[in-house]
Amino acid sequence: MTYTISAPPHKKTKLDFKTLNLSKIIALLPLCLAAIYFFGVPALGIIVACVLAAVATEFGIQTIFKQKVTIADGHAALLGLMLALLIPPEAPIWIAIVSGFFAIAVGKHVFGGIGSYIFNPVLVSWVFVRSAWSSYMTPVSIPHVGQFSDLFLEPGAGLMVGVSPILLIGGVYLIYKRYVDWRVPLAFFATMVAIPQTLLFISGVAALVKEGVLNPLMYMSQFFVFLEMSPELPYAMIGAVFFGILFLATDSPTSPVTKSGRIVYGILCGVVVFIYGYFGNYVDGVFYGIFLANCVSSYIEFNTMPASFGTMSLPEKIYRNIMDKIPASMKFEVMDNE
Repeated sequence: MTYTISAPPHKKTKLDFKTLNLSKIIALLPLCLAAIYFFGVPALGIIVACVLAAVATEFGIQTIFKQKVTIADGHAALLGLMLALLIPPEAPIWIAIVSGFFAIAVGKHVFGGIGSYIFNPVLVSWVFVRSAWSSYMTPVSIPHVGQFSDLFLEPGAGLMVGVSPILLIGGVYLIYKRYVDWRVPLAFFATMVAIPQTLLFISGVAALVKEGVLNPLMYMSQFFVFLEMSPELPYAMIGAVFFGILFLATDSPTSPVTKSGRIVYGILCGVVVFIYGYFGNYVDGVFYGIFLANCVSSYIEFNTMPASFGTMSLPEKIYRNIMDKIPASMKFEVMDNE
């Protein structure tokens, strides 16, 4: 009998790739139903066309190149469903078909298939179609959460993904089941929310200092005042942002495998999305921001890999590089007391 020996630890789990994909599809079904209710038959047509185009493309490519047909694992259907939610319902059906084809053919298989692509196929297709046919891909409105009821049904949604932010709660269930890691979503959301609050707090403190107010309690009170006045929060609580945090940024092939790398990656996503959203809008900003963060995901992963036993860690390497650049005359040295 032949045994396969691998390095410990060995962890057994019932989770497989098919279960992961089906779980994500199920988590998105409530949002799909709400989108169909809100936008009507055109939304259903976009979803069906995009999913069928993605599955058919996967089947065609694997059949032509004599590969094992894997459409039963649900990955192509998941990519098509996620992409359909990013297409305006008023767009023509052929946009959905082209999007589904491009996501699988170029975004997935050109880069080597499952686990090999460096960019999320959904974002690859969205960026291509958004750039090629911007008139069709521009939503008629940009959502803005002005009151609590908008979290349940957003009348200003221009994309299906923004119809009901609260229905994306299925992504939190995926984190609870440990199907996706919590570090990327938490770092992403915390950073994107913390940046505008920090900037407002600093501006408020600077104004108080300029007026000669030196009371620390007054500084703290300004934080809560500006927290309520933040102009960015209503735009950061939309469905597109939650979708990016819970479903796009957590894609395993395009996010680091290391724990610290995932935190760094989440922070980077939050910073880039905030910049895009502040100068543009948070709908496009989420997708462009995560797409840009995909570019440096491998770099983050490589530089956050745990050091081998007996080698210097990353902080030690940084310290050593800094110390090597300091002239010897400026260093403190231990001298023998003879």
